[in-house]
Amino acid sequence: GQGPAGPRYRRLTAVFVSGSCVQPVGCRWGPFADWSECDGCSKTEVRTRHVETFAQFGGDPCSGEATQTQACVPTKSCPLEAGCGNRFRCTSGQCISPALVCNGDQDCEDGLDERGCSPDGSRSSCDLDKTPPNSDLVGKGYDILTGDLRAGVINTVSFGGQCRKVFSGDHKILYRLPQNILRYNFEDQPSWSWRMKDIESVSVTVNDEESDESFESSWSYMQSIQSNALWGHDRRKFHKTVTESRVRPGCPWRPSPVSLLNKVELAQFQNTAPEYLTLAEGFWRALSSLPTTYDYAAYRQLFQTYGTHYFSEGSLGGEYQALLELTQHALATTSTTSREYERCWRKVKRRFLRKKPVTVSRGRAGSDSLFTPWSPGTSMRNVPIKVDVVGGNPGLKRFLSILDLENPEENGRKYDDWASSVKDFPQIIEQKVRPLYELVKEVECAGLKKLHMKQALEEYLSAEHPCRCRPCHNNGRPLLLGSQCVCVCRLGTSGAACQSGAAVGEQPGVIHGSWSCWSSWVSCAGGQRRRTRTCTHPAPSKGGLHCVGPQEEQKQCE
Repeated sequence: GQGPAGPRYRRLTAVFVSGSCVQPVGCRWGPFADWSECDGCSKTEVRTRHVETFAQFGGDPCSGEATQTQACVPTKSCPLEAGCGNRFRCTSGQCISPALVCNGDQDCEDGLDERGCSPDGSRSSCDLDKTPPNSDLVGKGYDILTGDLRAGVINTVSFGGQCRKVFSGDHKILYRLPQNILRYNFEDQPSWSWRMKDIESVSVTVNDEESDESFESSWSYMQSIQSNALWGHDRRKFHKTVTESRVRPGCPWRPSPVSLLNKVELAQFQNTAPEYLTLAEGFWRALSSLPTTYDYAAYRQLFQTYGTHYFSEGSLGGEYQALLELTQHALATTSTTSREYERCWRKVKRRFLRKKPVTVSRGRAGSDSLFTPWSPGTSMRNVPIKVDVVGGNPGLKRFLSILDLENPEENGRKYDDWASSVKDFPQIIEQKVRPLYELVKEVECAGLKKLHMKQALEEYLSAEHPCRCRPCHNNGRPLLLGSQCVCVCRLGTSGAACQSGAAVGEQPGVIHGSWSCWSSWVSCAGGQRRRTRTCTHPAPSKGGLHCVGPQEEQKQCE
């Protein structure tokens, strides 16, 4: 069907997951490591500790912080006090080309390069300085563990003396591109489309650190660094919501959540190659202050502020995801064939957004029996649903959190209002990310600090890997959220450990294998180092699948 005028609407993905007694596991901290070297610029030192045992199955999470900071007396001077030679020095200490001074643009982030310029001495490099909406987001750091944006790592203020423009058909105006954005394409032929995936599909774009190729995988948000793959942030947050869904007391049936997902794509972007990127001033200062000896605490603090990765390319727009519940009876009667499931799915979409059915036949699959209020006796009008809205006007989000099954036209109008607002309030909805250590440059001992950051990133990700969780029952998948492990259960199972019920489409008692954590790297031999893991967490049994991926990994010594 046709959607509102504006950017392209695409991809509706279905996710069915269920959400009674196991022993709780409480969180326990490990000891604090030594204090870091005293930072000559901030005159502070830090120390960190790892979680030794993550909370799971309803156990108490850890209290307190992983990092402590205190004042200290530095023994080394602040590296930011160094000069710039014949280049212009910004307030931050970062150096820029003298050709960028008094050119009408703000190439120092605080505008120092344009202060005191005489009208005769200032020359304009462009007749336009308005950048695309929220284009500063493409320069933010990205925390791969939480899916959150962090402080800026790429300078999105400077134009570098260039005057590159891009036209937006939705806004009917031209925008100017910052120097660090290589490509920025607005959608010029908007379209409306929905797409369906199978019952247990979870669509996630992940990125291989070495090849920079992206792909989609049902459980790829779990792969993490097990195969050098990195997961997308949206599914991770969504599955936290799914695992919090519980069967209501007194409910005679066990409802199963279904997720409706639609994305509004406004534009695609690609950042310049890392060797040509200009760094954000705050990030550059942080790199300058890093110790030249390996100090995990100092590098971990940088990851906490600036994230673990940066964006190489992606899409800006909006995403709307709604979690509602279907009865077990409806699932059982509509999931036998793809054709029946497709008919069921069209019913869900129609009742949610577009068209009220002429006749209602309660109790039959594909009718109102498909939808389940939170508890018996609840009105079918204004059923609360869990929503996750990314992008769009923040003021419209609350209107999308109530589903009136008797008024799908009104639901559709609210959705259209939000979707139309995405062009003015876009967020990053799809991305490829690259490790932050690629941006270590333009500071003293950059090569050494890059190696240290690479080592620290590996330690940081390993310390927060789901392999450190205890296995879930019924082939559920552990997901690490802060200091807690939660189980994402398969269709037909539920409970804190997925211990109740039986997975749909699987033989009872079948256990699929899962990898243990990687061992530590073995010392270099012949220019190579190696590490191993085993398929024992849990081991496959009763015909279960073996782990996918290599059991051993080798890398060149650095």
